[in-house]
Amino acid sequence: MFLFKSKNMSSMALIIVSALSLFWIVEGSAEGINTKNILLPPVTIKNGADLTSDGREASEKQIPVLMFFSMKHCPFCVEVEEDYLKPMLRNSEYDSKIIIRKIRIDGTDKVRDFAGKEHDADDFGDIYSVSMVPTIILVDSKGKKISPSIIGIANAHYYSDELDKAIDASTLKIRAFAKR
Repeated sequence: MFLFKSKNMSSMALIIVSALSLFWIVEGSAEGINTKNILLPPVTIKNGADLTSDGREASEKQIPVLMFFSMKHCPFCVEVEEDYLKPMLRNSEYDSKIIIRKIRIDGTDKVRDFAGKEHDADDFGDIYSVSMVPTIILVDSKGKKISPSIIGIANAHYYSDELDKAIDASTLKIRAFAKR
């Protein structure tokens, strides 16, 4: 314990302690926060069970449908879902930009395509020539592919930008075609 004989020394000590505390807080922030410990609102990517309905919504909003082809035990699929697609779902800006659907090609899921025809999920993947996962395909409201497939994660540093550019280009194509 420190005892100060004057008011000025007491005030000076308080300033020093405050400054050191502030420095410690700022330093801790500069080192970065471990985002793994921050609780984010839970979101789930809806499965592509009824693309007919999704196509109607995409047509009304004039936005593309992002089909995320994945497999259960694929670590790269988990990375794409958790690090890129779920953050999009949490960001309200994407509500008016994209419809995101997941199609697991290794399960027993059924997919109703944009024309209303039912397929096994793996057969549906074959229609779009999906041979590797994760694969992202952007389509219009009728299921027509409107952007090159994004297969795997070529560069994690640019993946988010690659997705955004593909979404923006696809949206421009859809809206330009709608104006005709």
